This record gives sequence, structure tokens and C-alpha cells, in this order.
Amino acid sequence: MAKKAVELETPFRKGEKVIATRDIDGVPGGTEGKIQLVNGLGNWNRYWVLFEGKRQLGQIDHNDLVRPNQLQLWIERKEAAEAAAEQSAAAAEETAEAASNGGGGDGGGGIASQIPAHLLERSRAAKARLLG
Repeated sequence: MAKKAVELETPFRKGEKVIATRDIDGVPGGTEGKIQLVNGLGNWNRYWVLFEGKRQLGQIDHNDLVRPNQLQLWIERKEAAEAAAEQSAAAAEETAEAASNGGGGDGGGGIASQIPAHLLERSRAAKARLLG
């Protein structure tokens, strides 16, 4: 029988060795541990882990742990996600800058660009009438 493929998202099992991916309540990232108890509902997986130095922590999220043989894959995915976030932020900044520099009319953007011109004109006329 073929073995199941184990992905990063595959839930951990009791007794499985793991590595902390970030600092968790005094346990530094990169510390090895062993799953003591698995709990949670559906995709919300939580674990009790006995880390090196006999420090036991509970309610640790699945995303804060990784299998030792998948650590490199986890690092690569994290770096790719950070690079994508930087590109997205740069693109959003360029779009905002282009919108503020371009476009004529009433203020070049903002809420005025979303309100129909005839309503803006009606509002100006009413203000002029009331203020004299």
C-alpha cells in the first residue's frame, strides 16, 4: 500500500517530532519538540507540545509548528509570501500615486470622483442659496 503524501497542512499526530517556527511563550523559534496531545475542530488544529528542556506548552496553532524534514520547504514558502506581499504593496503604492497625480476635475479623486456631477452641482447651488 502506498504511503500518504505528507504536506505542510497535514495535521500532526501524537508522538510526532516538530520544530517551532516562531517564539512561543519563552520557547525560541527553531526549538524541537514532540506532540503530546492533538485537539481542535475541523481546520482549527491545536497541539500540546513538549519542547526541549522539558517545557510543555498547550494550544499551539498548527501554523506555528513544522516537521523537521519540511523546514526548508516552510522557509521557502514564507520567503515567497513575503516577496509577494512586498510586490503587492509596491503596486498599490504606485496605483495610489498615479491616482493622486493624474485625473482632473474636482480634486482629482477621493469621494468627489464617486459622486455624480449633477448632485455635486445641486449641493453647491443649495449652499450658495442658504449662505447668501
